[in-house]
Amino acid sequence: MSGLQTLSLGKSFAERVIFEEVSIAVAAGEAFALMGPSGAGKSTFLRCLNGLERADHGTVVVGGARIEADLSPAAFAAAARIVRGRVGFVFQGHHLFSHRSVLDNVLEGPVHVRRVPREQCVGRALALLEKVGIAHRADALPRQLSHGEQQRAAIARALAMDPEVLLLDEPTSALDADRTELLSQLLRDLRKDGVALITVTHDPRFALSLGARVYQLIERHVVPAEL
Repeated sequence: MSGLQTLSLGKSFAERVIFEEVSIAVAAGEAFALMGPSGAGKSTFLRCLNGLERADHGTVVVGGARIEADLSPAAFAAAARIVRGRVGFVFQGHHLFSHRSVLDNVLEGPVHVRRVPREQCVGRALALLEKVGIAHRADALPRQLSHGEQQRAAIARALAMDPEVLLLDEPTSALDADRTELLSQLLRDLRKDGVALITVTHDPRFALSLGARVYQLIERHVVPAEL
C-alpha cells in the first residue's frame, strides 16, 4: 500500500490565504494529525487531499495517482475520481444515507460505484461492520444509531472501498472519553493493516493515542506542533 504526499499545496478564498506551500508525506500505516485554531482552514486542507476542494496550486499524490491543481476542469474531475478510489473520507457529520440501512450504506460504494454485484459484497460488508463493532446494527437506520455507532458505520463505509488512505474530520467531536478510546483502538488496528491515517482534530490526547505525527495549521503554514 502507498501513502499520501502533497507538493507545495496552497489554497485561498478571495484575498485570504488559507494555507500555502504545504509539502507533507504520510506513509502507509502512518498517522498524521492536524490541529489548529477554529477557522484556520484544517477541514479545507483535508478536502483538498481528495479533490472535494480544488487547491489553487500544488499536487496531491497517492501511489501512482495524482491531482494537479492546474489541470483543466474535466481533467481535474477525472483525477479526483481516481484518487477518491484510493482515499476514504469520514466526514464530521458522517453523511450516511438516512433512508438506507447501515448495511446498505456500507454496500453503496462497492455496488453503485464499482458495480460489483450485491451478493458478492454482502459478506465483506458484514465483516467490516463486525470489525468496527456494530455488526448487530446492520439492519438499523442511521437515525436509530448513537453518534458513536453512526461514526463507526461511516468508517466501515469508507473501508468498503479498500482505501490506502483514510481522512477523518474531527472524529472525536461528539464522543465521550470511553468512545474516544474505542475509536483510537480501531484506528490503531487500521494502521497495522497498512492504512495511512490523516485526521483533523482539536484533541491532542487523541492525536497522541494514535501515535500520530502532530502538526498544526497556523498563519497559513503546516508546521510541527509543540505538545
